[in-house]
Amino acid sequence: MEVAILFGMVIALLAVGVPIAVALGLSSTLFLLVLSDSSLASVAQSLYQAMAGHYTLLAIPFFILASSFMSTGGVARRIIDFAIAIIGHVRGGLAIAGVLACMLFAALSGSSPATVVAVGSIVIAGMVKSGYTKDFAAGVICNAGTLGILIPPSIVMVVYASATDVSVGRMFLAGVIPGLLAGFMLMVTIYVIARVKKLPKGEWQGFEQVFSTILDASWGLFLMVVILGGIYGGVFTPTEAAAIASVYAFIVSIFIYRDMGPLKGRSWLPEAEADLGLLGLRVWGFTLVTFILYAIGCFMMGTPMWFAFAAAGAFLLIALVLAMLIAKAVPAGNGMQVATGAVLIFGVLPMLYAVYSVLTSDVAILFVIVQIIGAVFILLLPPSVFVFSLVRGAQRLEVSGGGYAESLMVGGKNLLRANAENVIFAIPAVFHRDTKHTLLEAGKLTIMLMFIIANALILKHVLTDEQIPQHITEVMLAAGLGPITFLIIVNIILLIGGQFMEPSGLIVIVAPLVFPIAIQLGIDPIHLGIIMVVNMEIGMITPPVGLNLFVTSGVANMPMMRVVRAALPFLAVLFVFLIMVTYIPWLSTMLPTTFMGPEIITN
Repeated sequence: MEVAILFGMVIALLAVGVPIAVALGLSSTLFLLVLSDSSLASVAQSLYQAMAGHYTLLAIPFFILASSFMSTGGVARRIIDFAIAIIGHVRGGLAIAGVLACMLFAALSGSSPATVVAVGSIVIAGMVKSGYTKDFAAGVICNAGTLGILIPPSIVMVVYASATDVSVGRMFLAGVIPGLLAGFMLMVTIYVIARVKKLPKGEWQGFEQVFSTILDASWGLFLMVVILGGIYGGVFTPTEAAAIASVYAFIVSIFIYRDMGPLKGRSWLPEAEADLGLLGLRVWGFTLVTFILYAIGCFMMGTPMWFAFAAAGAFLLIALVLAMLIAKAVPAGNGMQVATGAVLIFGVLPMLYAVYSVLTSDVAILFVIVQIIGAVFILLLPPSVFVFSLVRGAQRLEVSGGGYAESLMVGGKNLLRANAENVIFAIPAVFHRDTKHTLLEAGKLTIMLMFIIANALILKHVLTDEQIPQHITEVMLAAGLGPITFLIIVNIILLIGGQFMEPSGLIVIVAPLVFPIAIQLGIDPIHLGIIMVVNMEIGMITPPVGLNLFVTSGVANMPMMRVVRAALPFLAVLFVFLIMVTYIPWLSTMLPTTFMGPEIITN
């Protein structure tokens, strides 16, 4: 009865418009004062122990900060250009590209609202201009933006891992296949609708444009490698990965993309020399990046630094010869043939050798697939991007009427100038108003989220003190509840709760309640976590407190209820996806179990 009163107070306070965090904390405190034998001192002790014992929560402010820099620094625009170049030529391609852009940005931000703001502010206007209805555009982005908490890294996954003491690394791996599947299902749905309604399609812009946009977006996309590669390579913990990601995002936004800060508007190449110096800049720039990457690798593995200089020198020699050949071939109309031959030699042949080595080895089929994908991304993609970026540079050089040697001089000169500017403005960039504004916005979001979590922890303390999880477990097991029925109940609770509460606060409350029952019924804790995250996705696009609905309404300048109606057709897809994730456990457990082993629960 007392617990019913507690939850009744929470619901009543939410119904009259009290903020979620205050409703949780106030209800729990009143319950402790009036209906419980526990003292308020126990709340302080519980909060201190909860925060001190869950260092993974430190990852949240850093992931929020990295997302803020990436959202402000123009990364989303470059990712959208890349997505359009890949798939914008099919029927409904701009909408499908919007979903792909949301998936890629989700792998950088870990936040659904940030994904909707960053991608939606550009794609929705572009779709309307291209002939799509605003309702369709808003519905697509509102639903695709939910992938921000499913595709790793994810702030909600960090909260679940902290609340249940499971591995953040396993949670991140578990979100890969469901995240890709959800995005694919949305894309297929859009394509079918586009074929039926004869929605517009763009024109194929060629492989040169594809690789050029990959190059533009690569600095932002490399953040995925920094985060996930660092975690699963054993270089740093998830919390350390989040901190490094925020620093990397700051550097990319301020000093490389220069979309904010004191260098905003200062291009790496002056407008008057943009065509002439692009080819040379790419030769020298790729060489510098090669040296930096090898230097980092030598430092981490304890290899002599001369190896990095030797690798960069070899790369520079090949780059100079290849750029010269392409610069001569482009005016003669043979640029693509030379580029294709170079990709064949430096990309395709090494990739085929690696694939052959993998196929003839005695490893599990999943490792074979992962290694083949890795061979494509590591051995084929970088040479292709470099070679076709040289083709684009040679084409711009032909337009300028300059020569190859002159392009090298102009490109090298501007690379030195730009890096000198980076050094000079390094300190002012930290104190620039754009940096302060980004830090302030990230701080506000962090405080809001942590305040909700802190108050949810008070409620968790009350529930634990009253032994509610144990009582619920006993009742459900005594009633003969099986895994299937239990998961149905969990989904119903989360779907209803997700309509009224912020995802992180709801997970902190519900996870400790359902977690012991799931363990007793033999449900994998990682599988349970992904189910909860998917339910939170749906909660973010269902009224009255669906956060993505409010964000989309503001971005698209549409009434709230109009956004709700626009999102409904795609919401049905997410419900089908929820059923699949709930009752096909290997979608969530295959990758973490294969690479890290099963989650072991010790208490």
